[in-house]
Amino acid sequence: MNLPNKITISRILLAVPFVYFLESSVNNAIFRYISLGIFVIAALTDWLDGYLARKHNLITDFGKLMDPLADKILVISAMVIFVGNGWLPSWMSIVVIAREFLISGIRTLAAANGEIIPAGKLGKYKTTAQMIVIIIMLTFGKNDWNTYLMLIPVVLTVWSGWQYSVAAKHYFLNHN
Repeated sequence: MNLPNKITISRILLAVPFVYFLESSVNNAIFRYISLGIFVIAALTDWLDGYLARKHNLITDFGKLMDPLADKILVISAMVIFVGNGWLPSWMSIVVIAREFLISGIRTLAAANGEIIPAGKLGKYKTTAQMIVIIIMLTFGKNDWNTYLMLIPVVLTVWSGWQYSVAAKHYFLNHN
């Protein structure tokens, strides 16, 4: 296993302490800042693994599949806890989760046909926007403007989901 793939796995593993500290942060601001630090490190690993994979020509099918999955685990974990803590309305996390299931289904259909679909540019912008907004929310805590701020990545989520679906319509039309 190459270094970028190990970094991707580390991002998945970082989700565990991130969730623990974020869930425990309701009555403990220090835990919120610890969860912020973990999330920032995890977000930086997203950039680092991609950079190293491209620079050293270490792009693998494993990385193409697992890198977006690692991002989903991290982002969805944050959003679900934000909903549980009253920081975001539930519909926002449902939209994000539904899009991620849709894209995972499309990727599964593609893999069954021997194709690997890497993340597209719009999907990368979506993930970047999600991570930036989560970092802002972790920095400032519960605020009245969290919902408005999260609208940006939610719109990108819907847009990129639509883009993937249109590009993958042949998987749905050619299978019974």
